[in-house]
Amino acid sequence: MAGEIRDLSGARFEQVNLAGSRVHGAFLINTKVTGAWVHSLDVSGEVQSLVVNGVEVAGYVKAELERRHPELGYLESKDVPGLQRAWATLQEIAAATLDAARALPPGALDESVDDEFSYLQTLRHLVFATDRWITGPVLGEVDHFHRLGYPYDSAPPEERAPLDLDAHPTLDVVLKVRAERVGFVDALVREATDESLARIVDSPNGGTTTVGDCIRVVFIEEWWHHRYADRDLAALASRGDGP
Repeated sequence: MAGEIRDLSGARFEQVNLAGSRVHGAFLINTKVTGAWVHSLDVSGEVQSLVVNGVEVAGYVKAELERRHPELGYLESKDVPGLQRAWATLQEIAAATLDAARALPPGALDESVDDEFSYLQTLRHLVFATDRWITGPVLGEVDHFHRLGYPYDSAPPEERAPLDLDAHPTLDVVLKVRAERVGFVDALVREATDESLARIVDSPNGGTTTVGDCIRVVFIEEWWHHRYADRDLAALASRGDGP
């Protein structure tokens, strides 16, 4: 169920056939798979350590991603010029993705590919992510979640409650809300100083964090979700959903 994590930690699965299965939103921490037959396994997510047949491959994957997408090397910059460069690059990526979306009929932007976010849900999720990390903790807004935001699957009830999950806004409506949130980040990055980035704020995950770290979380959200959107928009276009 959305908003809940089913706890199977410590479980043991033996002699199971997982062919054609889908695992989504899973925490595979300290997980071990042995005696497996692996073919056409597709993994996407936050991969920090991955050992395949005794070989650590997470570093290779990170290096290859940065070779294909050089901007990944500076999305988590600690200095002001690096953050400003990263933000400018993200805006270029977002604009290119929007151009691809506009090339499809409006109805396609509400379509999910392989049970992932539709393009409109992606934009709404980025509104939510900005509200969660910027509008609330950094800007200090109390009622900081816009109703058109769209949460991650396991978002707690208090974060889901302000949201209209059944809404079906048009692209123009979503873009208007998104432009406001982009403006929040833009102002922070444009006016950033070492001191402003180091300011301590409450973290939505509990405890405290810095303004700089909040901005970097949004950057990573932007990059990955536009990458997913590019993949899915291309799939929609290839099946004949063009104008």
